[in-house]
Amino acid sequence: MPACDIFCKVIDNFGDAGIAWRLARSLSLEYGWSVRLVIDLPATLSKMVPEVDAQKRSQTACGIRVELWDNEFDEAGHEASDVVIEAFSCFLPADYEAAIARRIEAGRSCKVFALDYLTAEDYAESMHGLNSPHPRYGYPKTFFFPGFTEKTGGILRERNLDTDQRQFAAGGDRNALLASIGADPEHPFSLFFFTYPTTPVKALAESLVADPRPLQLLLAPGEASGMLADELDRLGTPSHIRLVRCPMFAQRDFDKILWSSHAALVRGEDSVVRAQLAGTPLLWTLYPQAEQGHLTKMRAFEALYGEHFADAKARESWAALELELNSGAREVRAWSAWRERMEHNRLAAQSWRRYLFGLEPQSARIVRACS
Repeated sequence: MPACDIFCKVIDNFGDAGIAWRLARSLSLEYGWSVRLVIDLPATLSKMVPEVDAQKRSQTACGIRVELWDNEFDEAGHEASDVVIEAFSCFLPADYEAAIARRIEAGRSCKVFALDYLTAEDYAESMHGLNSPHPRYGYPKTFFFPGFTEKTGGILRERNLDTDQRQFAAGGDRNALLASIGADPEHPFSLFFFTYPTTPVKALAESLVADPRPLQLLLAPGEASGMLADELDRLGTPSHIRLVRCPMFAQRDFDKILWSSHAALVRGEDSVVRAQLAGTPLLWTLYPQAEQGHLTKMRAFEALYGEHFADAKARESWAALELELNSGAREVRAWSAWRERMEHNRLAAQSWRRYLFGLEPQSARIVRACS
């Protein structure tokens, strides 16, 4: 079986590390690859993977070799692996690039992928799979663009995910999980909340207070959750709103809180994919980009996901709320309209989930590209 090195520099807090780890686990567990993850901030990874010791330079956790990427690693003269994945334009160490060139010159295969960020934009299809020669050594690097169509690199989805979700629902585990974090399992509407502090939290809080329907907020750890709780406290936290501060979930347990929620307001890439695979009505706050570039990304996803709404008004209210949350609006006016059409939101989310489960998973596409 191939040996694979995945390189990752953490930029988007938990997202980059989470995606790199999820890919490493899939290639290791599902395809039997020998995987090493080289990461510059193992402390970030350790917060979602408790088996990782933040203080160790080199270790094996859950069958994955984890190594600290710093100047000492750059200068160590490592041999290149059979497969090399450069996550999110992190750029490989110069000595490692030279090792790839030596390996190829010796007649040994080395497949190099440049893994990009997830997007629904058209360029993911047009650029996925293209090769670019290294400017110095000339060996090819294959661009790998995750996306939501068969012409892209797909999304990360484990083989047993559907079975795990069905067993969770059938076994009564939802009630036990919610009770364990102090939430009410019988509450009519629980929203998992995990977003960036740039989200218009103050405006959202005002809309939540103004809407009298019961709401249980499952607040993920983070600055934005603290901001929302503080703002609701300032507004008097009316009796129809219940706040639950969630612990930091390990990545292996993150799906369970999504399976236990009626809807999810999530951020970034890994979290939003997990919410989609859970079939949970979704609000996606994207990583803010210069010149509002994230709104282009938002609208591209909206065009695909929106096709799964059978009700036009439900799609309009969802799109309006997405725009308000991602554009820093001073008022969040679409919350109540989105909430009113929750059954249509649920049906759309389930339809989109079925579509995603019909696509070939990302790790399978990488394995196929190496065969």
